[in-house]
Amino acid sequence: MKKIKFLSIFVIASSLVFVYSCKKDTKEVDTETQSVVDNSICEQEFSQIQPTSNNLAIKTKGTSAAKLANVLGGCDSLTYISGDTSAAGFTNTNPPTFEYNYGTCSLANVDGVARTGKLWIRFIGRPNTVGSKTIIKLINYKVNGLITYSCDSILVTTLTNSVSTKSWNVKIINGVCTGSGWNIKYASDKTITVLTQSTPALSDDEVQVTGTANGTNRDGRDFDVVITNITKPASCKHITKGTVEVTPKDFSKRTVDFGSGACDNQATFTVNGQTIAFTLK
Repeated sequence: MKKIKFLSIFVIASSLVFVYSCKKDTKEVDTETQSVVDNSICEQEFSQIQPTSNNLAIKTKGTSAAKLANVLGGCDSLTYISGDTSAAGFTNTNPPTFEYNYGTCSLANVDGVARTGKLWIRFIGRPNTVGSKTIIKLINYKVNGLITYSCDSILVTTLTNSVSTKSWNVKIINGVCTGSGWNIKYASDKTITVLTQSTPALSDDEVQVTGTANGTNRDGRDFDVVITNITKPASCKHITKGTVEVTPKDFSKRTVDFGSGACDNQATFTVNGQTIAFTLK
């Protein structure tokens, strides 16, 4: 009996050591970086599409069936498609629709990013009126000739409008970010605020984002995101400050820190007390 009892205690003790070791090792090797990188790839570009559309809305006044060239870039154009753009227009029954074409010359925009493809934009209510809606679709939309962005739609509701500050609720429906041999699934529900500095210039605008997102990284791992007031200046390619909490499935939450405002491609994330540097694309 004593022998059997001792053996049982030994087996139990050994099992506890084994379980503890496994847990300890899992914590130590929690360096899953792909979810953090892939969320940043989708977040940066999707967050600037709606502010761009709002700037385009300013150009729609009096366009009727006209086509405007060099609207925000070097070889772009804004084309009226259909709908009522009169003073009594912008209604649910006959909303005005425009197509913004970046062209194919691949000239860099104010943030140093070259974009090609088109935005399909429908305004249900005047864009700067609180409560109005905008529907945006992406057509062959590509960044720097490397990453293609697509989605079922981007749904926008105007929240506030003043000379210095404008904000919207923006939902990305079934977004996909695709590179060479990989793709990332992405959806989000965010509040996007643009600080215009009370000037008409796009170059000095600053985009701030809060909200939530979720997706599936290029390795097939699901992830959830909480966005805490990240900032992207219109003149910079990258998010420059703020934090994001990313939780990949079966891994611990990691906090991404985009820095203190410098326009660079460096960021870090911290998980289980370890801080890991990574480069923004």
